[in-house]
Amino acid sequence: MHEGNRRFKSKNKRFEEKSNSEEYWKKLRNAFYEIFNKNAGELSFEELYRYAYNLVLAKEGKKVYNGTCELLEERLKEISSQQIKPAFPVNEPGNKMQSNTEIERDLDFLKIIKNTWDNHIMAITEIKSLLMYMDRVFVPRAKLLPIYEKSQHIFRDIIVYDENIKEYIINIILKQIERERSGEMIDRSLISNIISMMLDLHEGNGETGLSLYKSIFEERYLESSKNFYANLSEKFLDENDASEWLKKSEHHMEEEKDRTEQYLSTLSTREILRIVEQETIEKHIHTIIEMENSGLRSLIKDDKYSDLNRMYNLFGKVNNGREELIKALCDYIKELGEDINETWALVSSKNESNKSINHIVNNHNSNNSNNSINNNNSKTLDTVENTNSKKENSTKQSVNPKQWVVKYLELKDKLDNILIKAFDNDKNFQMKMNSIFQLIINENPKASESLSLFIDDNLKKGIKGKSEDEIEELLNKSIVLFRFISDKDVFERYYKQHLAKRLLYKKSVSEDAERIMITRLQMECGHQFTTKLEGMYKDINISSELSNEFKVIEKKKDKKLPELNISVLTKIFWPMSGQVTPNLPYPIEIQTLMDDFSKFYYSRHSGRKLLWQFSLGSADLRINYEKGSKDINICNLGMLLLINIFNKWKPGDSYTFKQLQTELEANDLELKRVLQSLVFSKYKLLQKIPKSRDIKDEDEFIVNTKFSTPLNRIKIPMVVASGNIHNRSSVIENNEEREETYRHIEDSRRFQIDAAVVRIMKGRKKMYHNNLITEVTNQLSSRFMPTPTAIKKRIESLIEREYMERSSEDR
Repeated sequence: MHEGNRRFKSKNKRFEEKSNSEEYWKKLRNAFYEIFNKNAGELSFEELYRYAYNLVLAKEGKKVYNGTCELLEERLKEISSQQIKPAFPVNEPGNKMQSNTEIERDLDFLKIIKNTWDNHIMAITEIKSLLMYMDRVFVPRAKLLPIYEKSQHIFRDIIVYDENIKEYIINIILKQIERERSGEMIDRSLISNIISMMLDLHEGNGETGLSLYKSIFEERYLESSKNFYANLSEKFLDENDASEWLKKSEHHMEEEKDRTEQYLSTLSTREILRIVEQETIEKHIHTIIEMENSGLRSLIKDDKYSDLNRMYNLFGKVNNGREELIKALCDYIKELGEDINETWALVSSKNESNKSINHIVNNHNSNNSNNSINNNNSKTLDTVENTNSKKENSTKQSVNPKQWVVKYLELKDKLDNILIKAFDNDKNFQMKMNSIFQLIINENPKASESLSLFIDDNLKKGIKGKSEDEIEELLNKSIVLFRFISDKDVFERYYKQHLAKRLLYKKSVSEDAERIMITRLQMECGHQFTTKLEGMYKDINISSELSNEFKVIEKKKDKKLPELNISVLTKIFWPMSGQVTPNLPYPIEIQTLMDDFSKFYYSRHSGRKLLWQFSLGSADLRINYEKGSKDINICNLGMLLLINIFNKWKPGDSYTFKQLQTELEANDLELKRVLQSLVFSKYKLLQKIPKSRDIKDEDEFIVNTKFSTPLNRIKIPMVVASGNIHNRSSVIENNEEREETYRHIEDSRRFQIDAAVVRIMKGRKKMYHNNLITEVTNQLSSRFMPTPTAIKKRIESLIEREYMERSSEDR
């Protein structure tokens, strides 16, 4: 009974609400008008909500929904006709130059749109609250949009979709953006409100469609921006340098990013930045790089790291930007290296006449291991010959290996600074820069020798007065350059030669520095690389003890003999030619000392053999002139020559070259060098008849009785046959000497290839020929790069000597 009463009362209530629907809707509609007119303060939210609620209960939801939409349409059409369209300009917008009045008119129009939108949102927000029950119950069943979303579509269709209004809004915003790009102040807040409106409004009948920002504005905005920056780039690049343009481009990117963040939309950030990058950088990469007096080369030359870093960063934003940058950089590095090579090594990048070791060297038999002795006095001279090349002799320039190294070290420092300060230690850049650096260094066939001479010069005198840190830095830089040398075995050969002279002639300034350098080389190339260098040091230390012990024994004999300093050298450690010094007519005093030392040495080492290397030593002589005596330091052959001449000389005496050669039994070339050093050097102890530099058998030599010098002690430097005086530790070998050096290197390479082949085959037992060549190349590449042809020849040699054989399956 109770339940029946309740149902009866509810039915009566619904009937009552149905009959009052017209009255309820009228009150709601009047309330909506008051809301539109901003007079909602007197309205009762509870009462109005109940009206809407009752209408939905009475199944009048459709009436409320459609009525509200009609009311919104009516209201917006009224605003459009009475407020918006009257604000249109008389003439269609489009003029680029606007007066202040026109600008104000445009902004007033945007303000009308903004106010219309704001009022609309404020009104529909309140209406939405009143129709909350309708949105929750009726709208889903009817498959309609909630009233708020529907109201946005109505606003879109009536206001924004109006063709004239839409075009005018877009044009105004684009003009405002262009004004700001030109440096003028604009009302960012106003534009931001209009853009927000576009972002809130969507295409289609739901919220899933594109926003109007995307559908009607963005494309026009991007197109306008593209045209702006295309025109700006063409004009600016013609009037400014690369640095200024890069700064300007970076500034524009920052501005555009800020613009999208502040009053446009971050939806366009990537697109607008891409346009700026393309129009200001990507389309002008080559122009920017190659700009005269401001492009890449100028920035590198002037150490403008911040500008280079800006170029690196901006080029990284565009397609192939950094690829073009590193290509241009490598081209410039190559030019710088070629210039160094041509200036300081006389190596032309276009000159294909430089021969490799494999082309220079003929087969040369190796020598058996032996022991050799160097006979030298306290000091000796350092001798070097210049190149015999006619081309080099004809030019005013000369090879300067030390300066060549200095220039490459300076270039390496510059490139390292660029890499760190400008290119953010980019590994790809580093790899390509190192590759081209290595290429240009090794275009100089004398690179290994030049680096060794540079180190030699510094270890002899260059580090005097330097701190430990400075010495450490110098040696480290030398090792850095050493890493780029391809043929490290060539460097090893020259380094041994130069180290030998420093040790034998006591030229090293610091033994610690020598040890540090050897340790550095060992760390780079392994213990095997420095075994012979360490052996040379060991020989010198043992020789010092032997020499002191021998002097003590000789002193007890009470003989008036010259002082003799001996170095006993293990032949496998020292870079010697293997030629035994001929049996020269030594003075009896020297011969006696040599015989005494031989007996002394054999008494301690009976199983060893000594070979005198007389040509490696030097001697101190005292020559008595009328005005006083002079102490002369000269090579041992020079010592014999002077003794032979001065001890027999009488006024009017002369000696032909043939006569001197017969008496001394000396090598022609070596004797000519000694004679030229005595005739054409600074200290002219002899005179030649005729005075030509070439020496013939019948040419005569006489004592220079007018010789004088304020110095009491002088050193006679050796010269080459051409008569040009050079210090042997500061100038590159000539062609003859280089071929001799390379023959020794080639001998060593053959042994190393043989050893590598045998070592590999012992482990693998059987290998395909090409695989064996590849494996040998990999194993030896840290010391030198063997050619496939050289490896094939060594394989054939090993087969002939029955170290290995071809597989029976491949015969």
